[in-house]
Amino acid sequence: MSRLMKHARALYENVERRVAQHTLHRLLDHCPLFHQKIGTGYGGWFIPNGLLSNQSLCYGVGAGEDISFEVELINQYGCEVHCFDPTPRAQRHVDQLHQNTINGIPTSINDAVDLYYKLDPKCLARLHFHAIGLWSQDRTMRFYAPTNPAHVSHSIVNLQHTTDYFEADCRTLQTVMQTLGHSDVSLLKLDVEGAEYEILASLVDGHIRPDVLCVEFDEGYNPLDDGYLPRILNMVSRVKTCGYRLTHVDGWNATFVHRCAMAESERNT
Repeated sequence: MSRLMKHARALYENVERRVAQHTLHRLLDHCPLFHQKIGTGYGGWFIPNGLLSNQSLCYGVGAGEDISFEVELINQYGCEVHCFDPTPRAQRHVDQLHQNTINGIPTSINDAVDLYYKLDPKCLARLHFHAIGLWSQDRTMRFYAPTNPAHVSHSIVNLQHTTDYFEADCRTLQTVMQTLGHSDVSLLKLDVEGAEYEILASLVDGHIRPDVLCVEFDEGYNPLDDGYLPRILNMVSRVKTCGYRLTHVDGWNATFVHRCAMAESERNT
């Protein structure tokens, strides 16, 4: 392919992506709650004010080497936070954060030279890490490597069409909650490199309804094929059918709030 053709293709894909994101924005629902982004520009998420407290339980699925969102859930709201990621680099990163925090040593976020976690050692008890993946079944799955070896995120659905992989245990959300002794969860974040469809489908078909859902639709960045946008829009519609409102979109990060949580917040204001 010539250089000119590659440039034209890149322009076309950029326009196509912008059109697709505009289509996703059209599904936004009215929400009276103010949203703020917590965490870094890369790893942060927009969540509504007034729904979380020190009584809230949060699950962050997909950690990588930036758990600034999870750490800020603890710092700002006092939440109990559980992180899930079977990737060895992610586990080493969180282990290093724990050790450095105990020893009073700053830990950089995503190997940045100017971004560091701010975590009081007293808050470490609220941060938990589990080296497992989330899926629609309890089984061992393959996690395929990214094309760039400097990147940490691996994909069950092989978003980047690579051949290297590692295998890891995966559990359903229901199994995880039963194992940990949790009857409900206030916030569920899914940054799972394409596995969000299976996990969300399992959630929709089940009875677990977190107050807040934060979902990255990774196909927006690495489409498996030309049908990626209908898949994303269809899943957004399915999530809405079980009581959720799409309250914020940031790139391909979508924030959903369950109508019961929204109504409770409105009654308390």
